[in-house]
Amino acid sequence: MRLTELADALKALNQLKGKGLIEDYAIGGGYAEIYHNIPYSTYDLDIFAIISGEDSFRVLQPIYEYFKEKGNKIKGEHIYIGGMPVQIFPNISPLSNNAVEEAHKVEVEGIPTKVVGVEHLIALALVAFRLVDKLRIAKLLEKANMDLLNELLVRFDNEENQLHTRFKEVLGVS
Repeated sequence: MRLTELADALKALNQLKGKGLIEDYAIGGGYAEIYHNIPYSTYDLDIFAIISGEDSFRVLQPIYEYFKEKGNKIKGEHIYIGGMPVQIFPNISPLSNNAVEEAHKVEVEGIPTKVVGVEHLIALALVAFRLVDKLRIAKLLEKANMDLLNELLVRFDNEENQLHTRFKEVLGVS
């Protein structure tokens, strides 16, 4: 990945925001980890987006159409912007929306954007909870503010305490 490709993708995402196709967004996944100085290799840019609409996954249709009209390649769930595969996750949950709202404001090559914080990355990984997520959590914990993480787990856990249970599993605590 060249920094130019990332900058091109961020410019395009800011244009989506300017056109009202998305309300706000933040970088998640591997690029967020890299931002937080955690070594990670990733092939795509994961974007958490807040998008108005009833069915959060149908709200992606106008975005795909917008990029298709501009000549961007669409392959599966990825939109290729300047050669970079971008995957947009819309309104997955109140947790993901909060991750966008509370994300760190940064600039990349002079382009304003936001990056999901470490504690939200951990909480989101606890939701997905694949093997790669468990490994991701272990690396992220070194940089986490545990008070903030615990606050997020309390605020966004479900009735079965799934986030707390999974967190204890990662920590090896019963």
